Amino acid sequence: MKTNQEGKHMKTNEPNIKREESTYALLVRSEEKKRIVTELVVYGVIILSAVAAIWEFGEELSLFQS
Repeated sequence: MKTNQEGKHMKTNEPNIKREESTYALLVRSEEKKRIVTELVVYGVIILSAVAAIWEFGEELSLFQS
């Protein structure tokens, strides 16, 4: 805040230097090893579940073609 001649604080329309950040921005800037490990586990499970679903679909197709 600015001060006037009497030393009292004056209100200004200047934007605050501190800005609230989104949760995503905070996570991106975070370099915690626990977060990285958790992301790797979650992404691994998602990829494995997609591969398993494709595998099962392929197995079912081969049963119907026989």
